[in-house]
Formats: sequence, C-alpha cells, structure tokens
Amino acid sequence: MLNFINNKKIKLIAVVITIFLFTFSSAVYAGKVQIPKDKEISVRFPTGIKISSGILSESIPILFHLEEAIEIGGKVIVEKGAEGKAIVKESVKASRGGKPGKLVLEFVELTPKGDYNTTDGSKIKLAGTVTAEGKGKKLLSYILGFGLIIKGGQGEISPNVVYTAKIAESIILESK
Repeated sequence: MLNFINNKKIKLIAVVITIFLFTFSSAVYAGKVQIPKDKEISVRFPTGIKISSGILSESIPILFHLEEAIEIGGKVIVEKGAEGKAIVKESVKASRGGKPGKLVLEFVELTPKGDYNTTDGSKIKLAGTVTAEGKGKKLLSYILGFGLIIKGGQGEISPNVVYTAKIAESIILESK
C-alpha cells in the first residue's frame, strides 16, 4: 500500500513540475526562434538588371529577394520578399581568342522582414555562391579569324532562376 501511495504522489509531482516548466519556459521563450546553420533558403535576383561579367567588377553589391518565406515549426519567421545582398567575388570579362567570361557571386546577408527580428538589429549571415561561365568560342575564332576578332560569351546570371543560399551561422530572432 505504501508503494502505491508513493507512486501516485511521484506521478502527481512529476505532472505538476512538467506543467509548471512547460508554462514557465513557453512564457520566457515564446517570442524567440532559432534559424539553424546550413538551413537552405531560396532567392531570386530582380528582373530588369543585367548581371554579367561584361559589366560588373569585383566587390560590387547585388541585391536579391527571398523567394520563399523562412518557416520554423510552421510559423513564418522571415517573410517572402525580404531583401538580401550578394557581392561580386570574381568577374572575368570574355576576351579575344574566344575565351569565355566568368562571374561568381557570393551571398552575404539577409535583412529580416516580418514579425521577427534579430535581437541586436543585425542581419542574417548567408553562405553560398552562384557561378556563371560564358560559352567559349576558341575553335570558331581560330577557324574564322585566327583568334583575333571573336570573343567568348560573358558569364551571366539569370534573374529568371531561383538560387539556393544557406544560413551561415545559427541565429536567434525575436518577435517584435
């Protein structure tokens, strides 16, 4: 009989403690959410601008927009359309002899948009690159002009394609 009473009391105490901890912890952390490192996000560059190795040089910033909202636990943390920044990491113009151009963009950051923001107002750090290489025309240039006239194609990044970036480091956002 004594064991039965003790087991009932222990179960009751465990239930009360669990309810208390759940209630207390949800009140403290109700407005905080963590976006984990390496979470993939979908982004798109704006239409109407030409992103080409023929016109861009290194360190030029390029804006993009979040294509799909970032959701954690079924809740939208960063809204679709949030603005981000990439930079031109490498830009090689196409040249004579049919040599192709090359363009490499590196994702840098994303500005939170919506009901959640970083605790210190900083941006969400991103990782990942997009590379585009133009078509080489070496054979054609040597056949037709001995390599003196024809240039290769420029490296161009299409605004009609959805690209993938990753969250560079885990970050906590709080509701406003």
